[in-house]
Amino acid sequence: MIQNWRDGLKKFTIIFLVALLIFSSSSIVVKGGFKIWPGKLTITMNEWYDQWEETKYNKIYVTNPYSYGINVSAHIGHPSYDAISEDYYLIPNLSWVKVVPESVYLPPQSTQPFEISIIIPKDEQSNNFNENWETWVTFNSDLHPGGLSGMNFQVELSVKLFINTPEGEKTETIYYYLIFLIFFILIMIALVVFYYIRKKKGFLIQK
Repeated sequence: MIQNWRDGLKKFTIIFLVALLIFSSSSIVVKGGFKIWPGKLTITMNEWYDQWEETKYNKIYVTNPYSYGINVSAHIGHPSYDAISEDYYLIPNLSWVKVVPESVYLPPQSTQPFEISIIIPKDEQSNNFNENWETWVTFNSDLHPGGLSGMNFQVELSVKLFINTPEGEKTETIYYYLIFLIFFILIMIALVVFYYIRKKKGFLIQK
């Protein structure tokens, strides 16, 4: 009887310790996150693919709200086809999008901006009017929460980056219509002037 009681107590102790370990680990994972803002970013490029040497700058802010420092890195990637937003497509070349810095150390309770730049080569610009692209800027960190040795896990967060290229074809069409309209007005003015001069000459001859 006493032996059975001891065996039961031993099993209970083991189960309790395992549950406590799982609970503690879960608590650390929850505590070990970082924050990013905004959750999504939209860049609409102008007709010159931006006036700053075809480059568009935008910032994503990463915040470490805890009492220990963390290392955070960032990279650009394609979303999966089932996760991409409606009416958006994969960018033809991921190298057109850059994130600076690629990695950084965040001290406790600090915020670091990551700058996004888009550079579309000049020989590719005319081939990419009226495009809607989606890429993801993914931030991750191998965390050692609270300075505890031997405990390590990875946190990964992504920002949806939407890129809208210039409506070049539409702008070009309007430009051609404008030239045609000006040319038509000049012809009409020339015909009116010609008719007026001819009529005036006929009046002088009759006189």
